[in-house]
Amino acid sequence: MRKRLPGFSTKVTMRVLLLLIFCATLSICCFRYLMQWETWTYFQLLEQGFFDYDPERIMEEIREKAKDITFHELSQEQLEEILDLKKYDDGYTYFSFYDAQSGQFQFRTSTSVDWNQFDNTIFWYHDVAYNSGMDYMEFIDFEDTTEQVIIYSMHQAKIVIPYFFAVFFISIMCLLPVPIYIWGRMRYVRRIKEEIQVMADGDLEHPITVKGKDELGILAKNLDGMRVALDENIRREQEGQRANQELIRSLSHDLRTPLTTLYGYLEILGQSKCSQEKQSDYLARCITKVEEIRILSDKMFEYAFVYGKEEGVELTEIYLEELLEELEQNREFLELKGFFVQTEFLAEEGKIMGNVMFFQRIFSNLFTNILKYADQGKELVWKVRVDKGMLCFLFWNQKLQSRKLVESNGIGLKSVRRMVELQNGSIFLTGDEDHFAVTLKFPLI
Repeated sequence: MRKRLPGFSTKVTMRVLLLLIFCATLSICCFRYLMQWETWTYFQLLEQGFFDYDPERIMEEIREKAKDITFHELSQEQLEEILDLKKYDDGYTYFSFYDAQSGQFQFRTSTSVDWNQFDNTIFWYHDVAYNSGMDYMEFIDFEDTTEQVIIYSMHQAKIVIPYFFAVFFISIMCLLPVPIYIWGRMRYVRRIKEEIQVMADGDLEHPITVKGKDELGILAKNLDGMRVALDENIRREQEGQRANQELIRSLSHDLRTPLTTLYGYLEILGQSKCSQEKQSDYLARCITKVEEIRILSDKMFEYAFVYGKEEGVELTEIYLEELLEELEQNREFLELKGFFVQTEFLAEEGKIMGNVMFFQRIFSNLFTNILKYADQGKELVWKVRVDKGMLCFLFWNQKLQSRKLVESNGIGLKSVRRMVELQNGSIFLTGDEDHFAVTLKFPLI
């Protein structure tokens, strides 16, 4: 369960949903709690003098006037006029009179505000105020009787709507974290966009800001990793190009040495001033220098081919007979060098799309490696067959036991691999400490 929670909470949409649920719950609870304090808030405002309502003062004024009034001899209108009750009619106050001994209702002043309309409105949350101790009652002595006078106050109605909207605003503020979070993530999206634009303009040194573990954070982290990898690849490519240029310049310089020597020997032979024995010796040296030049030129071609820019290659139809003839010529050459080649040509007909010059160089590279690294005392195995629409070449040999003779940078096999792939073929290299095998596959047409 613990492993699932991080994945569950990393999604931006899920985070927003959870935050919205939490804030909405907090907002509702806050609203319900604060609305229950409306009556208390009213009393606090009343004590602070925000409302011009003092029931004790009103009762004291009525008591002073009632001393000289015979209650039962006057009508309600006369009593209201003498007691000056209309003076207290501010739209939120009215009076009720009851007989003190029998409790019989005597009369009530008219109200200009319907109290029940506040009890039923959406802005009213709890019971009406007369259940909260807001009304005031005293016994007033008249000349002929004692009356129970109750002052009903509806002043709380003044704060019902303002208090409702104040509480509603405070409750809405509880939802504020949701747009703040969304706004923050949108700012982060804009920042990522700007940094991607910087990277697109070629500045790979400027890092992508990684912030958070949600999808945006993961995206930024992957983009920054891509930036670092791309920067490293470009640096490596530039370093490789510089190294290749230095190598080509070095090989070009190395070519001049055997060429100068060869030119000197040929110049001596052209003058015909040396003995027959010397001529034979100079011719042998010329052949050696020509071989050196050939090896150096092959290296230059391979490096230029492997590390140069890829260009389109013209492919033509090549019949299997042409390739077998090329293999036969190389087999004869290797046998002259003392190798024994066992051939097994199981296919003699067919054709592929390829480049004749590429195949010549492929075979030349492979058989040059055989001359360098194969054990001359062990047989070589060459096989040619057709398998599932593919023309397959297999070259197998045993390695030299003396490792001192083995020194290679692998550029020849890289050149072979590239030439094979440019002809829509594939190459597989297998082997161990004692054996080495190369398999080439090309699609038949």
